[in-house]
Amino acid sequence: MAHHTLTLNWGGGGFQPDTDVLPVETGDTISFQLGIAPPNSTFLIVMDPRCFSPAEVRDSNTTVTVVEADSTQYSCHLFDEFGNPLSGEDQAGGGTRPGRSDDDSPDVS
Repeated sequence: MAHHTLTLNWGGGGFQPDTDVLPVETGDTISFQLGIAPPNSTFLIVMDPRCFSPAEVRDSNTTVTVVEADSTQYSCHLFDEFGNPLSGEDQAGGGTRPGRSDDDSPDVS
């Protein structure tokens, strides 16, 4: 089981993780940390509850467990110090796919 730490950055492309599609296996863990972002900002990551526990992440101290490795999308939201959204509702996030981190080929079923 691997642990993955994704860095979330705010820039011209919006608010996104440093890895577009993360290869994961059941039992892996994931955490998120703020990289480039306005001072005192906070974030919310919303993931598929069928595949991840917990399915929402609001800080860098939360560790998510992959309960079912699958191809999924998750959303990333950034908020200013007063809780106002900086990223849009349709903000792209990131994704996961089944596989090992050292395996760049897609799984074929």
